[in-house]
Amino acid sequence: MIHTMTIFKEINSYEAQHLLSCMGYSISELEALAPATWKDIHPMCGISDVTLDKSSMSLKYYGIRYDRYTIYLRMEPLTLVTGEQHIALFECTPQNIKRLENAFRASMVVYLGLDGTSTSMNEIAELSTWKAQRVDYTWDIRLKNHDEVLALMNLFKMSEWQNIDVKRPQHQALNPTSIYGDHFYDSSFLIGNKTWEIAGYDKGAQVKSKKGSCNSLSAEAHNQELVEEAQNVLRLEYRRKTNGTKKSSTRFESRSVMEFLSEDVASKWFHKAYGSIIGYEPFYILYYQLQLKIAEAFPLTKKEAAQERHRKAQYDKEKAAAAKSGRKIKPFKRRILGQRAQEYYDFMTFVARHKGLQNALEAFDDFRWAEKRAFPAWLKNIREKIHVSPVGIPHNWLYERPNGNGRNLNIPADFLPNPVLRPVQ
Repeated sequence: MIHTMTIFKEINSYEAQHLLSCMGYSISELEALAPATWKDIHPMCGISDVTLDKSSMSLKYYGIRYDRYTIYLRMEPLTLVTGEQHIALFECTPQNIKRLENAFRASMVVYLGLDGTSTSMNEIAELSTWKAQRVDYTWDIRLKNHDEVLALMNLFKMSEWQNIDVKRPQHQALNPTSIYGDHFYDSSFLIGNKTWEIAGYDKGAQVKSKKGSCNSLSAEAHNQELVEEAQNVLRLEYRRKTNGTKKSSTRFESRSVMEFLSEDVASKWFHKAYGSIIGYEPFYILYYQLQLKIAEAFPLTKKEAAQERHRKAQYDKEKAAAAKSGRKIKPFKRRILGQRAQEYYDFMTFVARHKGLQNALEAFDDFRWAEKRAFPAWLKNIREKIHVSPVGIPHNWLYERPNGNGRNLNIPADFLPNPVLRPVQ
């Protein structure tokens, strides 16, 4: 599903003159020295801006310089097709793609003032002749309340880390991913590299801060409907950036925008990034239910189980003696975690105490006998054997202490399900 996309097309000087006049500029402005840029903001519903870029190029072996003109469009496909802004997203089905081509053609014919005369301008109105510069593939996750949105965004930020065994980083935080202080209430995060990025943000907060660009949506009542529809929605965007739309990166036959209008392509790219950074396991509260999950994966050894039976037998004797004398003793507390299981629980507590995987990795040499190179193995075992995210939810997120510590979030007392399901192989 697509939210927005930026497309581009190289045009000649005649087409540039025609376009510039449609944008409301004087044709004489084309005489400006390169580089030069002209913009038309919100020229039509569904297209947020049109940009004409002039650059100077040279033929390497002949020493000849010439001007190159490129037009860029930033558009929202679903808005372009329906003439209305939506929280919903454009689904890349054959029928919808055909509707998009027709809507694009109709809008560009009006914008360019085409009258049916056979000119090269007609090609600009055909979506299939454009190339992709950036595509934002999008998933909306509707949660029970805003606290769950806030909690998941911080858990996603805590999940980002760099593997020290990889010579070149696979990804990095592109804006602060801290959860300290006021950063806990940030309404967005961004992780990625030069090719792609994953952005997560509070859709409700984003809609409130954004004004509608279509005249038909200027009514306050409709804007309020959008705000209400976006409440408690966590939006995840996989953004294929300029380097990521080149043929050398995609392995597509061409850079045509039509190649990128595919749900299969969107799913493949998104899950490759999401699975490697965040994973698909649930996020457990660092408390009793998590201990049970760990104990299921790493039960007591035979020796530990025998010791536990002996301890229970001793307790039963003490309880019987106390009953005869009229005394009361504390209830028996069953041992849940053996030594191996306790190490994994301590590891997850260590990660939570350091506010995320990256901080924990940097301090990992201080974790008992551990070394940094063992860090990935801990994460792998937690995901594959315990089937939970290695990023646990600190227990104090559930309440607030009299001294002000704690988050008092309205979230489940056991775990938050991962909002993204693992794709079926």
